Amino acid sequence: MIQKLRNKAQAGFTLIELMIVVAIIGILAAVAIPAFMKYIKKSKTTEATTHVQKIYLGARTYWMDRNTQEGAIVADSPQFPQPAIARAAPSAPGGCCISDGPGNAEKCAPDASVWNVEPWKALKFSMDDPHYYGYAYEASAPAPGDTAGGNNFTALALGDLDCDGTKSTFSMYGVVDATYADGPAGSAAISRVDELE
Repeated sequence: MIQKLRNKAQAGFTLIELMIVVAIIGILAAVAIPAFMKYIKKSKTTEATTHVQKIYLGARTYWMDRNTQEGAIVADSPQFPQPAIARAAPSAPGGCCISDGPGNAEKCAPDASVWNVEPWKALKFSMDDPHYYGYAYEASAPAPGDTAGGNNFTALALGDLDCDGTKSTFSMYGVVDATYADGPAGSAAISRVDELE
């Protein structure tokens, strides 16, 4: 009996046993790899949510400070920082997507010249480190003679994490009208469109 057990132990695994192990590893890989890739993309979106909130808070702070600079009133009525064009966007408005092929996106290099102009200076926002998303800010000009109504702004992050041409958009919206005498009101959460593309 002991001799039979020794012979079986020396024989090793059968082909069917090896095939079962390979099948199990294949199934685990098929489930784990897509979940891991989704987790990686989700972690990259943290950059967009964090910086959209910074732009949003910068616009609210600018309005709440009543547009004063060094004690001088800049505007007759509070307003949001006004971009020189309808949308103030940095050098990579759709995200970087510097790539050797699909899925190999690199980060955008920081460009200080983009952030040293209005409205970014008024918002106290800049990207000093490499980043995945392009950031934009839109604001409506107040109507003539309007002290609080009509002002609104949108903070945006645009990106293409896997370089497939589909862009994800993160945004926050703020507005001031006659019913919000205490300051700007806005979206409670960040709006996400095609978050993981």
